[in-house]
Amino acid sequence: MMKAKSFLLGLIAGGAAASISALLTAPASGKETRTVIHTNKNIVKHQLDHVKEQLLDIKRATTTVTKEGKVAFAAMSKDLKGSVNDWKNEIRPHEQNLKREIQEIETAIQELETTLNQGKNSN
Repeated sequence: MMKAKSFLLGLIAGGAAASISALLTAPASGKETRTVIHTNKNIVKHQLDHVKEQLLDIKRATTTVTKEGKVAFAAMSKDLKGSVNDWKNEIRPHEQNLKREIQEIETAIQELETTLNQGKNSN
């Protein structure tokens, strides 16, 4: 968007510079020069008004997109939090079973180590 703004302003500035250059180098009477200046002034004013309106449209569009993005992000965040909470609630009953099974496995490993160590000591 900034590139479009810079381009439009450059286009207008270039047009104004070309108009002034043409006025200063063209042989014309004072009345003709004033008429050309007045005409070019109106053209440049119209172009500037058009650029201003386009920039306002860009600003409005940017504001709209920003607001819509915030709403969409808030909705997505809420959905994500809900999904995480649902997942936590789903595994909560299994959490105790997993802890118990891990404890049983650790106990079995300790018993196996004890049995293996006793077998080594008896040899």
